[in-house]
Amino acid sequence: MGLSSRGIQIAVRFVALALGFAQAWAYRFYIEPDGVNYLDIAEAYGRRDWANAINGYWSPLYSWLLTLMQWMFHPSAYWESTFLHLLNFILFLLALAGFEFFFRRLLSLITKFFPEAVDAEGLPGWAWWILGYTAFLICTLRLITLGADTPDMALAAIVFIATGILIDLALSNRATWRTQFVLGLVLGAGYLTKSVMFPLSFVYIVTSGFVRNGLKKPDLRALATLAGFLLVSMPFVVALSRAKGRLTFGDTGKIAYFNQVTWPATEMKSSKNTHQPKKLFDQPPVYLYITPYSATYPAWYDGSYWDGDKMLHFVLRDQLREITRAIANYFRILSAQKEWIAGWLVLAILAGDWRETSRRIVRLWFLWLPSLSALILYGLVLVEPRYVAVPIAVVWIALFAGLPWLRINTARRIGAAVIIAIAITSGTALAKDELSNFAVGLRPAQHVQWQVADGLLHMGLSPGQDVAFLGHTTVADYWAHLAGLTVTADIPLQAMESYWLATPTTRNQIGSLLYAQGIRALVTAAPSPVGPNWRPIGATGYYLELLGPSPRSDPGPERSSH
Repeated sequence: MGLSSRGIQIAVRFVALALGFAQAWAYRFYIEPDGVNYLDIAEAYGRRDWANAINGYWSPLYSWLLTLMQWMFHPSAYWESTFLHLLNFILFLLALAGFEFFFRRLLSLITKFFPEAVDAEGLPGWAWWILGYTAFLICTLRLITLGADTPDMALAAIVFIATGILIDLALSNRATWRTQFVLGLVLGAGYLTKSVMFPLSFVYIVTSGFVRNGLKKPDLRALATLAGFLLVSMPFVVALSRAKGRLTFGDTGKIAYFNQVTWPATEMKSSKNTHQPKKLFDQPPVYLYITPYSATYPAWYDGSYWDGDKMLHFVLRDQLREITRAIANYFRILSAQKEWIAGWLVLAILAGDWRETSRRIVRLWFLWLPSLSALILYGLVLVEPRYVAVPIAVVWIALFAGLPWLRINTARRIGAAVIIAIAITSGTALAKDELSNFAVGLRPAQHVQWQVADGLLHMGLSPGQDVAFLGHTTVADYWAHLAGLTVTADIPLQAMESYWLATPTTRNQIGSLLYAQGIRALVTAAPSPVGPNWRPIGATGYYLELLGPSPRSDPGPERSSH
């Protein structure tokens, strides 16, 4: 019995549902720093605290969806992170629907441009769907993942839909003013999801103007795309610009460029006096973060507060260094999916006509150009798998679509055999990860961050109070969010040993300085804190020291934390 495209679609949908839910459930108690900030912003929107809600670094749409989830279900503190990952699962389903929207139109496009590429003479329809679904699952479950509490899954859905609409425009019988306008609305939603889509949207808009007639005669209906984009994006741009006192669509890219490319190699100059953390103590260094925001960890809540006014200076040496690093990261990402490279090369070599292959790929320029632009843009600043997952998937699919399948299939079904080999190889790697997720999901899980929060509230702290953290890393302070506490000061992980080796007098002095700033406790995840004033927070591995107005008695031995 032969395979059918419909059967493949139904089977993969069930597989995607199972794998996606297993991954979301396995990570139900896991929150990253990004997620804490999005939850803080969601709460600000929920209480109509616009000063805290409108943020120059974190885009709004994900927080709006979290606000909606909180309003609809009112999850308790214990289940808050689970509902966040439930939202990720819903966005995964939306991404799946967006992908199918895109891929159906892609097959229509291939049938029109290269009729021999589908079915009898080329690659069977079911094989095309296997290729597409494999790319989708690798993109969403391995590169983006449902464990990440970020809007990348939502952006995946939007990029797939936008690319599908571009294909609609290429199929002239479907191109209308309404289609162009809807593309603009989708791109506007993309900008609200991640600010990188603001510049990339103009690539889509320009592409939509030339997709039907080529470079000879631009289609003025692209102005409808621009109008739709501005209609959705400009209200937030205006609100953000008013909040920051300057014209801006967001400072995420600027801050990323400063942190990843220019700093610390080049000294930055500022157009204004930028805000800086206050250093309370030199050795060990103790930092205090005073901002106008009500947030769990003010230092990470809005990067534009600290760096938004800095003037970036282009230095060729720094940029070339970042491009080199980006190329290495792209090789690392692609090497994990090397079967795609090998499979495409085998098929291209079998075709034996590089000129025809190139001609066909160029003819599909509108399919891969926006995604390639995204890859180049990220390559100038920062490349991470979840950022580039969808652009890579779209480019790969375009490359396979451009192959001369009639030449490849001189030996019957050889093309389908290669596609199946790619799917099996990629699926094996995916299955390994997902089996681990199933195993984790079936085991009873400890919600350590909630246990820490609950323990702190039972040990004398109250919501609304300030605390400091000893040994701060990039691990999220989700416990503080759940307890309603604010981490307004910290001692970096690198200075932790210096703190333990300091004299009791020095540690008492640091505690007094923190208390004078309104900080009521010092929290750490150190294995065995020094002194009797440190109390374990249950069996979580976290410890608490309450601070007071008088010098503390801390006769403990002076030793390192090792």
